[in-house]
Amino acid sequence: MQNPDLGGTNQIRRVGSGALRLAWPALLAAGLVSLACGSGSSDSTGTSGAGGTAGSGATAGTGGTAGSGGTGASSGMAGSGGTSGSGAMSGSGGMAGTGGTSGSGGASGSGGTSGSGGTSGSGAMSGSGGTAGSGGNAAAAGAAGSAPVEFGGYDIWVDPYGTSPLVAVVNLHGITTSAVQGVEVVVTGQDGGQDFERTYSPTDAGFAVHLDSSDLTFPEAGYHVPVLGLYPDRENEVRIVVDLLDQDPVSLTLPIETHLWNPDEANGPPSIQIETAAVEQMEPGWSVAEISIEQNPNPPIVFAEWTRVIAYDERGAIRWALQLDLPQGETFTTRRSLDGNFLTGSFDTIVEVTKLGRIARTVQLPDHTLNHEIVQIGCDDNGGAAAGSDSDYSGNLLVLASRNDASTIQDRIVELNLDTGEVLNDWDLAAVLDPARTTFIDPEDWPAGSADWLHSNGLAYSAADESIIVSGRHQGVAKIRRDGSLVWLLAPHEGWNEPQSQKLLTAVNESGVPYDEPVQLGSAAAGNPSDPEFDWSFGQHSPALLPNGDLLLFDNGCSRHFGSPYASYSRAVVYRVDETAMTVRQIAQFILSRSESSYFCSNTQQLPVTGNIFVQPGGSAQTPAMFKEVSTQIADDGTVAFDTVVFEASLNLNIIDSSQWYIYSSRGHRWTF
Repeated sequence: MQNPDLGGTNQIRRVGSGALRLAWPALLAAGLVSLACGSGSSDSTGTSGAGGTAGSGATAGTGGTAGSGGTGASSGMAGSGGTSGSGAMSGSGGMAGTGGTSGSGGASGSGGTSGSGGTSGSGAMSGSGGTAGSGGNAAAAGAAGSAPVEFGGYDIWVDPYGTSPLVAVVNLHGITTSAVQGVEVVVTGQDGGQDFERTYSPTDAGFAVHLDSSDLTFPEAGYHVPVLGLYPDRENEVRIVVDLLDQDPVSLTLPIETHLWNPDEANGPPSIQIETAAVEQMEPGWSVAEISIEQNPNPPIVFAEWTRVIAYDERGAIRWALQLDLPQGETFTTRRSLDGNFLTGSFDTIVEVTKLGRIARTVQLPDHTLNHEIVQIGCDDNGGAAAGSDSDYSGNLLVLASRNDASTIQDRIVELNLDTGEVLNDWDLAAVLDPARTTFIDPEDWPAGSADWLHSNGLAYSAADESIIVSGRHQGVAKIRRDGSLVWLLAPHEGWNEPQSQKLLTAVNESGVPYDEPVQLGSAAAGNPSDPEFDWSFGQHSPALLPNGDLLLFDNGCSRHFGSPYASYSRAVVYRVDETAMTVRQIAQFILSRSESSYFCSNTQQLPVTGNIFVQPGGSAQTPAMFKEVSTQIADDGTVAFDTVVFEASLNLNIIDSSQWYIYSSRGHRWTF
């Protein structure tokens, strides 16, 4: 094996520790370290540059210096100055250079702009390396040829796109794409945690396309290796092994330091308390939390100041984070795409982001304002193909929206082509349901019959019959066809009129016998009120179709039975709909305690590997966000029964001045990275 000498290196690190208003300052931290190593020794006395300008939306230092503009020269000194891109996030560090030409290979500049699909790096690129030792220049990445690989050192770029501070790209000098057969990356576990190991094949689209970083310009050509799962605010030990064609592997161990949180700042990421973690029974991956803040007192329309996404392991260590510079508005949930990337957005903008934080696609809707939910048809919640997802419309996006020229809000479903941004369909739910129904008592005190008559908040897609299931917090759950016709309504019967009343599902017991009128109307539950045999959902979120066709919901329980908004419990509940008989039966439920329950946001989903159910009620500084993973027993026909809590965690969000800001955790997930 070829083991590089790591001694005598020169380091350049760009640190942007500022913030977008009250955003976590450390989520903007980014850096590059360039190391020259090999058969010769390194000289640390020369100069190096920090060139390039940060692109639109990039992170740049407010007080520090950026590069000298343009792409980096192949030799000489790079100046200081430069500008940050439009809409750049604020930072305090800027680009710093500590000098040093390396070895006998000469000095190299740095820089260049980065970013495909409108993205750019976290500021510009800098370098201190040049060629390693006496080995001479490395070949350009991807060049063909059968000459032996001459590994000559590496560069490290932490948070290369300025959006994900716990990832890095390592550039291996002299290694060409054509010579690589496989890559193994291991981040050593700390504090008793497990190693995070990933093996990549160069021909795998998940690596070659979705972890692509060819838009990044390093001081010297080489092979880019993605590193995910770094621990925050400490030095990480990372092992990389590259299997080469007809040669011994290249193996190296290197330190990578990250900065998620600046301890000098008052606001940091939430503290995470793990109550239960039966790892052997848990879904593979990390738990994901979406955290937002709004002004306090908040306006009647949600207007998030910022949203942060964090992923943490079974010991509560944060291992991945995402912070995007999106238009201010209602930041809607982050979901996985069929490519294994992440879909999210705010106001009128949708973005698809890779695990490295590179924005792969951006779509803007000129006539709509988006809210709550985005779903890619055919995709499960972990970036894979959903069971029974063979749809003619696979890959299209469904988003909840308001039309800008309408008098009502949050009552549209828009279908988009992700590649082109073309609007394919725009369903007006006011033409499907009844905007005049005012039965629901809203805990946010919306006036009865106001513009927010529906408050759409969740979507699911039925590929079996190409239909859409939509949750409206103030009305119930509806299934509609692509022609806009109503299939059924899962909702208390109180207050509905024709023609919608003809589509109401009848609640039945296990034998198919309808319950009494108080249950049908929604004024009472069937059986024990604290553990009901049947009850309707109230103020629900997060509809999800299970593989056997049953419907999973997060039933918030606000204004249950049209009573006090906050007096009831929340639960995950499974319903079975018989569309021929137009009936609904409650199959299973997992009831949360009152202290764990939530009247806003929240979600639940079945996890694809274990079949466990993930449950996350919305949380705030006053009510810690709870995350639970519940094992299940699944019958031959797919019927789910809740079993045991195998993972439980809570997030303490009391990290910000509550007199000025309202902070909340909206949805959770369990994802692999």
